[in-house]
Amino acid sequence: MGFKNLSSEGKIAYLIKPILRVLQEAGGQLERSEIKERIADLDDQIAEYSEVVKKSKKTGNTYKEFNFKFNFAIKDLLFNELLTFTNSSPVTLTEKGLYLELDKLDVQKDIIEPSKLHWAELSKNNKKNKSVDVNDNEEETQEEEKIKDEFKENLLSAIAKMSPKKFEAFSRALLNRMGVEFTEKGVQISNDGGIDGYGYHIDANDFRTTRVVIQCKRYNAAPVREPEINQFLGAMNKYQADYGVFVTNGRFTNSAKSAAREGSPITLIDGNDLVKLIIRYELYITPVKTYVLDEFYNTEE
Repeated sequence: MGFKNLSSEGKIAYLIKPILRVLQEAGGQLERSEIKERIADLDDQIAEYSEVVKKSKKTGNTYKEFNFKFNFAIKDLLFNELLTFTNSSPVTLTEKGLYLELDKLDVQKDIIEPSKLHWAELSKNNKKNKSVDVNDNEEETQEEEKIKDEFKENLLSAIAKMSPKKFEAFSRALLNRMGVEFTEKGVQISNDGGIDGYGYHIDANDFRTTRVVIQCKRYNAAPVREPEINQFLGAMNKYQADYGVFVTNGRFTNSAKSAAREGSPITLIDGNDLVKLIIRYELYITPVKTYVLDEFYNTEE
């Protein structure tokens, strides 16, 4: 059965092991956004589900169901003492979670069923008598995470509307901020052999100069697949590049990632990476400073 055809509970259960796996591989601690990105990298079905946007019948607002299933999965793991978190701290595995043998884990028996008791207790204690269930309240989320997601979605939506030519210029501007100096040759060969830019990167630490070529694909639906990586590898060899950078606003399939690790080195930059790099280099964005009240203002005494 495909992931999208699973029940609400089944989708939550499906996310449990990937979440634990990426946390264990990272040494036990990651931000929520990092966990989401890494489990999407592990599984193409999760990656596709994470991008599905739905519209609320009640409010008309759009939302990603994946975010709510992910949050419920994290809470289930908290109930079972496999991890801890606060609103302002990363998700951290407990010692029990860090050394848990995932191959022996029965998610339904060991995680989902025990968690139902905790959800029932929360429902019972809810002051407003609203049922707290894994199938309800799918439009509630932490405000800070919501703001981050909204910025990311607005940014990627704006990139998706770019023309292919503008996306190429945008990608070259980003790589230029990262230290790559493009030459006129890069413009001349833009439509030749899958190359959208040709330049040089100078490493200030060891005075080494390397030849760099880039490929840009602005995709709004399909991911970048293995054949496109193989074509890019061929173009890299043709222009004797030391390494290549493949930029997309979407994602790469697992087979594409595997192909990029073979032959000449290729750096893959997907939509999630673009958001991080744009923020890091403040490329065509304006930082806005705001303030949050300390707990001092929330006490009566």
